[in-house]
Amino acid sequence: MTDPEHRRLGLENMLEDRDYLYRLVSTIDWDAQLEAIRAVLREHRRSADGVSANIKELEEEARTYQGPYHDHVINEHVDAKWRSTYSDAAISLSAVGMIVPMLETIFAQAFHSLGAKYAAKGIAPPDHKRWRRAKDHPERWNVQWYFGKNDGRVDIVSGLPQLCDAIELSAHLRPDDIDWIVALFSYRNRMFHGGFEWSIPQRQMFVALIAERGWDRYFFWSTSNDEPWICYLRDEVIDVLPDRVFAILGGLGRFTKALPDELMTDPEDRPPPDIPQV
Repeated sequence: MTDPEHRRLGLENMLEDRDYLYRLVSTIDWDAQLEAIRAVLREHRRSADGVSANIKELEEEARTYQGPYHDHVINEHVDAKWRSTYSDAAISLSAVGMIVPMLETIFAQAFHSLGAKYAAKGIAPPDHKRWRRAKDHPERWNVQWYFGKNDGRVDIVSGLPQLCDAIELSAHLRPDDIDWIVALFSYRNRMFHGGFEWSIPQRQMFVALIAERGWDRYFFWSTSNDEPWICYLRDEVIDVLPDRVFAILGGLGRFTKALPDELMTDPEDRPPPDIPQV
């Protein structure tokens, strides 16, 4: 059903913002995905809280126990803290491993669909340096590609923000949404390829990137010999991941809703002309 038909039948106000995104991507049940992710994150939070409670109990026991097994109690506390270093990293990796691929496929499929509509209608997208640089490149609508002054390259961390700007999507998102997405993509790439314990140069690079981009609100480090060791998503970031994605879906829906009818309406979707009465 086209937007004019929705308006004519009074259905416009019955739709949530994100519902309009189905006009670009109709093969993903993001509500079901987010509910599944929420369930897993709740279990992870419950598990992490249990680990923290156990560490506190062992700490208190190590502080107060005066019996012959004092060293054993201390070792138990140290071992529990050591294990939690890795279990917390597993929770961060699991969280980013569920959310980022979901975001990636939604953006990728939406942009691919939008590009196909522009091509089918022979309409040029809004003027932007991406289009001037890419020209007729087959990957011009690929979110994984970034187009620089001299060439294009596979670089989703740079390509996604560039494409969002090129189609004027950013205006429909919250001011920090793109920064949040880029931070998660950057972290996901390192965790997937480097595991929990990245190479020393990778740790140093991400420390510098966090400082440069102000990402300490998203990440924190454990340390070894006073040097960065394992990087984690903050608990408050993990806990609201599904809500952030839900809000971004709303922004994508508002963007889709605002697209011109001549771009989004197929000829077969147009209502038939009124038949004159004789």
